[in-house]
Amino acid sequence: MKSEPLAAWRERYMAALFEMEKDKLNERITDAEIAVAQRTRELFQAEGETSSGARLRERKALEAALYALRALRSIAQSERAPASVRDKRPFAA
Repeated sequence: MKSEPLAAWRERYMAALFEMEKDKLNERITDAEIAVAQRTRELFQAEGETSSGARLRERKALEAALYALRALRSIAQSERAPASVRDKRPFAA
């Protein structure tokens, strides 16, 4: 199986972050999470090869992207909750 270009995960990540249609947001987040996981695996498997500062920076970027995607999914799911549930959440804005 041939790997996608290095920037593929970033493209999917940005697509999720900037998706304006709520109907498509969950799918975009899932696509981005899959791309991030795939790239993380590729970096892990290549760990025996020469390690570089660029790989370390990319690993940190992948971790940050995954954290942001989880936060985005959480926000998107809370917005879909019925009003009665949203009103009972502590610290609801």
